[in-house]
Amino acid sequence: MSEKAAPLASTTARSKARLRKHSITLHGHATSFSLEDAFYDIIVEIAAQNGQSLASLIAMIDDERDRDNNLSSSLRLYALDWVLSKTGL
Repeated sequence: MSEKAAPLASTTARSKARLRKHSITLHGHATSFSLEDAFYDIIVEIAAQNGQSLASLIAMIDDERDRDNNLSSSLRLYALDWVLSKTGL
């Protein structure tokens, strides 16, 4: 008799994994990036805690990123670094 496997992720987790495209203007130029909702939510939270606009935070991350990395990856890594710094890892 086989057991039914547990779902890998809850419905909420799966919906947070959905990749969404966002449009933004950085330094007067329109651009876009794609992020999972979970990462986007973290970036929004960082901006709020810093008392800055979302656009200004993303512009700062864009200015500081290694040009070998795309903006979406840089945003994910920034969010991950922030979360890790909050957890002490």
